[in-house]
Amino acid sequence: MLQGSYVVADNAARQPASVQSVRIMTYNIHRWAGHDRRVALDQLAEIIRSTHADLVGLNEVIHPVVRRGRTWDYLAELAARLRMHFVFGPSGWTDHGPDWYGPQGNALLSRYPFEAVINRPLPRLPTTKQRALLGARMAAGPAAGLTAFVTHLDHAFEGTRLWQIQGVLAEAARWGPHFIAGDFNTPAFDGRYSRHFLPPVLRWMRRAGYEDAFHVVGEGIGRTFPAHAPVFRIDFLFFPRVWAQGIRRAHTLDSASVLHASDHRPVVVDWAWPEPAGRLRYI
Repeated sequence: MLQGSYVVADNAARQPASVQSVRIMTYNIHRWAGHDRRVALDQLAEIIRSTHADLVGLNEVIHPVVRRGRTWDYLAELAARLRMHFVFGPSGWTDHGPDWYGPQGNALLSRYPFEAVINRPLPRLPTTKQRALLGARMAAGPAAGLTAFVTHLDHAFEGTRLWQIQGVLAEAARWGPHFIAGDFNTPAFDGRYSRHFLPPVLRWMRRAGYEDAFHVVGEGIGRTFPAHAPVFRIDFLFFPRVWAQGIRRAHTLDSASVLHASDHRPVVVDWAWPEPAGRLRYI
């Protein structure tokens, strides 16, 4: 697990946390590659910067990338451009391309420092790739005391994802206020009766007491995959029900840059502490 920090302006951290919201983003960046299969670092930086996100969870991060004998640290470069702190959690396997390779995993970017960083391997079935859960608690700013979790569930089988989500929830239950974000690879459907047709993983999340931020206050259709003509929403940000009361807004992005930077669209959520004293009891 690798961490890094860059100096960031922290004036907002000195204001009362109870009146401030934080903007959270979850984004599968497709191994740094845009639709033209070239590194899309400029586009990714532009997209994240345009949202004014305070906290970003990333999936399909290769860190570092080894290409033709040279090592590229795209994650550190992205964090430096955005003036954010970062942490990387490898999933436990190495990804390969035509002329590159590197550890694949999840990452968190934040305007504020991290503390209590963890990276836990998730349960896996034979022949499936290892997946992991990356988590870090915010040490300062309006979200101080909130733990961010980001994960990327199996792409092939809902049964495998069910096994993995049990590992995610078992770890998250050990922490105080938190959210769980990432690419769940399980589809959420649109429409008035969508709750009655939830796939098993999303049904499990509801039974465990979690609210899908987009389902609570989402604007627009919310579909995230594939980016150029999305059919499903497979990228989520969940809060436990008591903390979901602080969700203020949720939407997906559809700018020209988003359509070319990755095969997913990002989800952006605004959230604030539901009550001024609430966070103090759980730190």
